[in-house]
Formats: sequence, structure tokens, C-alpha cells
Amino acid sequence: MARIPTAPIKGARDFLPRDLAPRNRVFQLMRETFERYGYEPLETPAIEHSSVLEGKYGEEGERLLFRVLKNGRDLESAAGELLGRGAEADRSAGALARALSESALRYDLTVPLARVIAARQNEIVMPFRRYQMQPVWRGDRPQRGRYREFFQCDVDCVGSRAMTVDAEMVAIHYEVYSRLGFQTFVTQVSHRGLLDALMESCGVAPELRTPARTQIDKFDKIGADGVRAELLRVGLSERVTDALLDTLSVSGAPLDILETLAPRLRGTEQGETSMRELREVFGFIRELGVPQERYELRLSMVRGSDYYTGTIYETVLPGSGLGTLGAGGRYDKLVGMFLGRDIPAVGISFGIERMLVAMADAGLLLGDVITTTQALVTLFDAATTPASIALAQALRAAGVRTEVYPEPKGLGPQLAFGSNKGIPLAFIIGPDEAARGEVKLRDLRTRQEVSVPQAAAPAEALTRLE
Repeated sequence: MARIPTAPIKGARDFLPRDLAPRNRVFQLMRETFERYGYEPLETPAIEHSSVLEGKYGEEGERLLFRVLKNGRDLESAAGELLGRGAEADRSAGALARALSESALRYDLTVPLARVIAARQNEIVMPFRRYQMQPVWRGDRPQRGRYREFFQCDVDCVGSRAMTVDAEMVAIHYEVYSRLGFQTFVTQVSHRGLLDALMESCGVAPELRTPARTQIDKFDKIGADGVRAELLRVGLSERVTDALLDTLSVSGAPLDILETLAPRLRGTEQGETSMRELREVFGFIRELGVPQERYELRLSMVRGSDYYTGTIYETVLPGSGLGTLGAGGRYDKLVGMFLGRDIPAVGISFGIERMLVAMADAGLLLGDVITTTQALVTLFDAATTPASIALAQALRAAGVRTEVYPEPKGLGPQLAFGSNKGIPLAFIIGPDEAARGEVKLRDLRTRQEVSVPQAAAPAEALTRLE
């Protein structure tokens, strides 16, 4: 008999309670931040129709979709139909996958949001601010901080073209990463139309702009020299390549960069639109109180998803080697793919898995709680068990998350159990304490122990847990 595997599938993970405690605290901090800005929760199904997801993420994204096979007779029928076409059938892996499936696990949270807007437009008040915190799936190559099943935490505003909400995305990124303790993060800002306008001004032929954009996106991996070689390889001349790289190397404060580029883009509709919108965004970012060192204009930024139409964002932690911790942008035409008319939208996503890796690397998780339980009530013997249970109920009523050891067992093993779980406080009621109406409170973090009246135990616990 084949041995049943006990490890999760590649790219997925089990989470023990000590893993979930810091994750849930991060989720809670993010949820509080999103709601403080007026965003409301939304959830969508894990499985979407394939047609909902296809054609939204580019060629690479299409390849990474986790497709769900039809089952039973539907699967047999689809396979028979495909094979019955004989030599004329398209036998590629992609064609086979499409033929044998009609649904897929969601790849991100943005496309499902667009579907919801189209389906429930009469029930939604615009502008609609929503946040969503759910798992997504991608058939990617697992590596540090990158998994096949992982959580995304998204914030989106649908129904407004105002650049105030674009700037709000940067402010929310800033607040979340600051509250988590990061010290060196930077949110890079650009505009989908700006790079295209710059390529036009440098003489890049229209048919070469898509392959050129793909190579420019490799700046962080292969550097300027590598990008230059790749641009020449895809067909740009040396003159055009040098002009483009010289333009993309312009640096300085965001508004200064835009001022430098203005003469090159004057008279082009795409260039002037992107410049105007970026000026507004950076002005509102300043009004929102984001420090200047926490954002920058990055001319070479390319977001991979095909649905972006305007401002785009990436937040990075320089020197971490983790890539982007969060990203997003404006996608004014995505809802229109479902609805038949465009509705403006902008949003950002937080890479929770990479964030937690970065927090661990920076020591930001040290000393964090590793259990949700705050107090352990021990059981001394059968005679004192009712008093211990009553104490546990009083602690719970006061808001202290309390666990009762299930049976009278030596005090040492019970306290060791609490320490091993990371429970901060333990309460002990033996015959002597019961006779005096007291309880021993032991702080398992410091090993200090005090006696307090049983009635005062909840208040004392809350004080020590502050």
C-alpha cells in the first residue's frame, strides 16, 4: 500500500498556532488601518469561471492559473470530444487544460472585484471603497517569500477618477508598513502612460514598445547594461536605446523629474495626461503627510498585469532581496470588460507572505505573542476544581482569553505546558488559597509570583497584559 503523504503539496504550508498568532496580528493591524480610511470588507469565492480570469494577466499569468478539471461524465465527454478531432485538434497543454476545465482558482482579488461590481452594481454605492483579505493561487515556482497558495490583502476604490484616491493608496501603504515597524521601505510611483510616452518621444516604434517594456521591467534583475543588450536584441537601434536609457536615468525629487521631462512630452496627449495626473498625485501625497523619503518616482517601473491604465505602485524594502512587498495601480477599463462600460478604479495589494519574512529578518517579530491564550488556570485537585473553573469564567468575562488545564496533574507539568505554549500568565488555586479566598498569579515570562484576592484576579491579569 502506498504511503499517504503527510507534507502539504509543494508551494503550500500548514500553519501552527504559533505561526498564526503573528500573522493574525498583522491582519488585524491592516484591517484597522483600512477601516480607518473608510474601506469596507468584501469576500468572493475561491473558484471563478475560467472566462472571468482569462485574458487579464498577460501571457505569464495565463500560464500560472490553477485550473479546476471538470469531473465525472463532463470530464469524459470533454476529453472524448477533444481526442475525437483527430489530427486537426490543438494538442497543446493550454488547449487541453481549457477543454477539460471551465473554472479556475482565483489568481488575484482585483478581477473578482470587477466581476462583483458588474454583477451587483445596483446594490453598491459609488465610490465603493473595499478591502479584501483572502487566499489566492498561482502555479508559480516556490521560493523564499513566494508560494503557490498565499494570502493577498487588497484595498480598492471603484467609481472615482480623482487623483485623491490614487494618493490615498500611497498613504495606506505608508501607514501599514510604518505601524509594522519597517524603517527603510519606499513606495515607488509611476504611470502606465508615462513610459509609453517616453518611448514614443525617444523614437521607439509602436510594434517594439511591448517587447521593450518587457525588457525594461528587468532593470532590478539585470541592471542597465543587461537591459541595453536586451533592447538591442528585440530590435531597437543603438541611438534609440541610448536615448531611452538616458531618459529613464533622470533622477531627483518626483516633481523635479517631471519638470525635466516636460519639454520632451509636450504636445503628446498620453504624455501630458500622465504628467498632469502624477503632479496631482504627488501633491496629494504630501498633503496626506507621507514623508518625502518614503516615496519616489520611478520611470522604469512596469506592472505586469495588462489591466493597468494609469498610476502604478510598488513598495520595496531596499537590500532585502524580497522584491516588492506591495503593489497596485489604476485600472479604469477592467470593470468594463464585464459590464460593457468603463468604471474607474484604483487599488493596491499587500504581499503578506513577503512582509512576514521581512519582519522576521528585521527582528520585528521577536517577543511577539505565539499563542492567542493569555491565561492558564491550573487544576490542583478535585476539591479545588470548581473554584478554578469559576475563576476561569470570571477571567473570560473580563475579556482575558483563558484556558483551563483539563485535569489535576502535577503543578510542574501544568506550568511547563503554559510556558511551552507561550501563555503569559498562570493562576493556581490550591487548598490553602481556596481557604483564604486567594489565588496565586504566576507571570510565566518573568517567573514572578504574587497572591491576590480571587475577586481581584481579572483586574490584575488585565493590568499585567497591557
